[in-house]
Amino acid sequence: MLLSKIRISGHSMEPFLKDNDMVLASGIFYRFINPSINDIVCFKFNNKILIKRITKIQNNKYFVKGDNSKDSLDSDEFGLIKKENILGKVFYKLT
Repeated sequence: MLLSKIRISGHSMEPFLKDNDMVLASGIFYRFINPSINDIVCFKFNNKILIKRITKIQNNKYFVKGDNSKDSLDSDEFGLIKKENILGKVFYKLT
């Protein structure tokens, strides 16, 4: 993903990202560096694009969680994600 504008759908990243907010994400960041703890990333899961925060790194895999843990499908349910599954880093909030 070179550059994408993504609309937030849901409440899993509240209070930072709210339902219907727009963000910019790019995969260029991770061509040069590895994802870090606290990066907000977008990735594919079950044919959907999810946006979560990296909270742990284990053996080059990433544990991701929503900021709103009461309303988030995250690594607690589906496990660690690989770098190749990360589409990009969310780097700018438009709204």
